Amino acid sequence: MSKKLCLLLAAVLLAAAAAGCSRGGEAVLDVAACAAALREEVPFSDELELLSDNMVDVLYRLEEGDVVKRQVYVSSGATAEEIAVFETTGPEAAKRVKAAVEERISEQRAAFADYLPAEVPKLEDPFLQVTGRYVILCVSGRNEAARKVVAAQLKR
Repeated sequence: MSKKLCLLLAAVLLAAAAAGCSRGGEAVLDVAACAAALREEVPFSDELELLSDNMVDVLYRLEEGDVVKRQVYVSSGATAEEIAVFETTGPEAAKRVKAAVEERISEQRAAFADYLPAEVPKLEDPFLQVTGRYVILCVSGRNEAARKVVAAQLKR
């Protein structure tokens, strides 16, 4: 009887430990893998290049301490195409990062309006998703393709 009780107790403890590690059903995303999958699986007109973390912070004007990981690809300038995937420190930081992303989109829209007006529709309706502590942007004009890639990358 005590052997069965010990086994049952061990199983309960193991289940509790596993539940604690799962973050309560919170979405989990590998930032670099998601950005790479968007780059590879969404059709783009231009070749996208990876930015350094310092350049990302300059372009997006992110608040210090809000972002844990970031991966941003930008076009050569011939298109408005861009991928940005951020892991933030939490929901409040995600709101601030989303606002910074929206500001970046607005600035790009103004810049491309005179420079390459044909690119403006991509910026008027970009794929922008916030899931938990993640903020994902894909400026491609192919939002459904981006949505499918992101859905496949998110783990719950």
